[in-house]
Amino acid sequence: MKKYIPQEFEKKWIDYWLKEKTYQTPQSPDKKKKMYVLDMFPYPSGAGLHVGHPRGYTASDILARYYRMNGYAVLHPMGWDAFGLPAENAAIKAKKNPLDMVPRNIANFKRQMSMLGFSYDWERELATTDPEYYQWTQWLFIQFFKMGLLYKKNVPIHYCPVCKTGLAEEEVLSDGTHERCGNPITKKDLPQWIFRITAYADRLLEDLQGLNWPPGILEMQKNWIGKKTGITITYPVVAIGGAGGKETSDRIYRQLGTVSCFTTRPDTNFGATFIVLAPEHPFVASLLNSKLKNQKSKLEEIKKYVEQAKTKTEVERMLEGRKKTGVFTRLYALNQLNGKPMPVWISDFVLAQFGTGAVVGVPGHDLRDFEFASQFGIEVKRVVVGSDGDTSPISKKAQVQEEEGKMVNSDFLNGLDIHQATKKMMDYLEEKGWGKREVSYHIRDWIFSRQRYWGEPIPMIFCAECAKNQVKSQTTSENLKLEIENSLSGWFPVPEAELPVKLPYVKSYEPIETGESPLARINEFVETTCPNCGGKAKRETDTMPNWAGSCWYFLAFANPQILNSKFLTLNSNWLPVDWYIGGAEHAVLHLLYSRFWVKALNDLGLIKAKEPFIRLRNVGMILAEDNRKMSKSLGNVINPDEVVAEFGADSLRMYEMFMAPFSQEIAWSTKALQGVYRFLGRVWKIFQSQKSKVKSQKWEENKILVSKLNKTIEKVGRDILDFKFNTAIAAMMEFVNSWEAAIQLSIINFQLSNKNEQKDTGQSQLVLSADNAKKFLKILAPFAPFLAEEIWQTVLGEEKSIHRSSWPKIDREIMIKEDAAIPVQVNGKVRAVITVVATETSQENVVKKALQEERIQKYVEGKKYQVIYVKGKILNLVLS
Repeated sequence: MKKYIPQEFEKKWIDYWLKEKTYQTPQSPDKKKKMYVLDMFPYPSGAGLHVGHPRGYTASDILARYYRMNGYAVLHPMGWDAFGLPAENAAIKAKKNPLDMVPRNIANFKRQMSMLGFSYDWERELATTDPEYYQWTQWLFIQFFKMGLLYKKNVPIHYCPVCKTGLAEEEVLSDGTHERCGNPITKKDLPQWIFRITAYADRLLEDLQGLNWPPGILEMQKNWIGKKTGITITYPVVAIGGAGGKETSDRIYRQLGTVSCFTTRPDTNFGATFIVLAPEHPFVASLLNSKLKNQKSKLEEIKKYVEQAKTKTEVERMLEGRKKTGVFTRLYALNQLNGKPMPVWISDFVLAQFGTGAVVGVPGHDLRDFEFASQFGIEVKRVVVGSDGDTSPISKKAQVQEEEGKMVNSDFLNGLDIHQATKKMMDYLEEKGWGKREVSYHIRDWIFSRQRYWGEPIPMIFCAECAKNQVKSQTTSENLKLEIENSLSGWFPVPEAELPVKLPYVKSYEPIETGESPLARINEFVETTCPNCGGKAKRETDTMPNWAGSCWYFLAFANPQILNSKFLTLNSNWLPVDWYIGGAEHAVLHLLYSRFWVKALNDLGLIKAKEPFIRLRNVGMILAEDNRKMSKSLGNVINPDEVVAEFGADSLRMYEMFMAPFSQEIAWSTKALQGVYRFLGRVWKIFQSQKSKVKSQKWEENKILVSKLNKTIEKVGRDILDFKFNTAIAAMMEFVNSWEAAIQLSIINFQLSNKNEQKDTGQSQLVLSADNAKKFLKILAPFAPFLAEEIWQTVLGEEKSIHRSSWPKIDREIMIKEDAAIPVQVNGKVRAVITVVATETSQENVVKKALQEERIQKYVEGKKYQVIYVKGKILNLVLS
């Protein structure tokens, strides 16, 4: 019998599928029976894949194959997210231009993916670095600019001093490091193109409700958008003192301005005892520029504190448990509810871009406020009594009541539940003109500029003369603030006929210390003509972030003709994406940005879809065998080429699906991989043993096995859709165990019935019909496409690919009528195999059935015996 050696046939089927266009996408899908199955396309920044990459790709491939076999039109494409920092940093390290390096990386990635049998339609392949592709990325930028969704502004941004580029807030990790390189980030003032993603905050939040996404991802997006309904309270800020500005007991209030604080809990405002301003708050800047008498030393102290705060990252400043710092301004805000002055402090735990950049402190009922008050000896007042009934002064964290309780020490609110009190207080503050109900968001506008070489050039031109005359391009937005409108003076889109603005090939493209893009050094790129006045002008030298190309690539896959077209058409029956598979790390980056672009494109009338991805599934990381993340520096990277060379592609595919639940992080195990390889060898052996069977022989199928087969078909199909690939494989393994056991029992029965036969003729092994054997092969095919194709065509003699066959139908009648086959031993030797109804496997019924068999009767008749019975498994009659 021929051994299972996958290396002998896998390459053959790769060529066959490509030649026969087995996985070609249908042109015009029926909207009701189409499936768009998509992977988050990879960054071809390294030399190739490691074994962690194929886990998600294998899952999507199984899904695509399953839907094809169920009669769906399937779009399953692949491309390359090739712009951005990962590829550029790799090229800098290799001392090569990314334009030379990235295409070679792509070629190797594609070779590896083909090696693993992924059923991509390679005719739809694209890369975000292709000028034919990024001309449309640039075109979309211009349309968004015309919508009023983009503006240019000098802003303090997150800046990576190692990568030498500005970052969006979403690209900074919780520990204050860059999500790409892992180095600490700082702050830097730079002119930036900024996307008004905040204009879509409500829609981004509301439309989460209809998505079939992991709850954790939905929650992360909700929190990132961070919509809060509350009230902004305005407090007069005063200096307290007597004649000459000296502090005296007569309390002469000199109003210096006002400060507004947003809060969702105005019910506790009778307990407010201080105000805290962010170091960047406008009032702080005006204070430093003031000439308050007797305040010179205090102003110096404030200035020093503000400068120190600027050196810290937002994450550092907001870190829970961190010791609070601050400086008292010697100014006070008046709590107009009770007329009491509240000291105004400056502290770096308050951020200017969140809320109003000012916080009203209620230390008795907010833990962060309590920590600050405790640090600086500020009064703590109780205005809420919780269910524990504690009315004592609040002196420790455990007493701080935040979530429930009734009001005390709060005048007209006393006795009310906190929720009732919140509404009543809002009404009162608005009636008095001291506050206004408002909605606040955590999400901030998207910093879109990057001061790097390897990205799509931003298609904008700046004319100094037009800026001087305050001439600007027209936008369709009526909501742009005047300061934003003014920031656009002199800026004009590149004429669409001149797209793409191509990235020039240069030898030196390293980032510049000044914070400018390397493109700024290339005069022939920078110098151009103003589209408005025809005078001298300069191109924008910043490039787009790597998220730009990935914000719409799924639309391009559905409309491949656009890459060779002069007009952008994005509507397609393929949209939206039905299944999207990738890592959870993109929760508030790519996934949020893509949703934003789709909504804007919908507003432009370019697409009908309002969401890009209906279903999302996250893949868990595969660690190295040492339980650490795979890294070249650690020397623990496992190359799929080596695994395939030893065990074959099917073994790698099935092992990665079998190793753990799909979303779970798991360490690689070569030993477990070998177990999957042996399983495939057993399947190979069973089918090879059928190759020489005589078709005209009369035989009867094992009904129990046929019943199990139908149950297995049902479970595997259900588990594929539930992304329970490990249990689907376990079910197939269990079936193969039963199949092998049925073959062995068949051999025993044959030998018992045909004592004169010297050897088994093979008839005994035909426990499944050819049609039912093919059914099993079909459900295995999405998981092990090479093995299935080889057996289907070479062993079973089929002419068309198994991957164009239909998913087997379930025979439910056979599933219901399940029997149990029980071997019967006499003194430890099998003398018969009896069949009983699965629900009637009690010892009494099984012994009774066994004694009716002639082959058992002749051994036990007239003799005493002891019964040893394992229910449903085996019966042994031991003669006395």
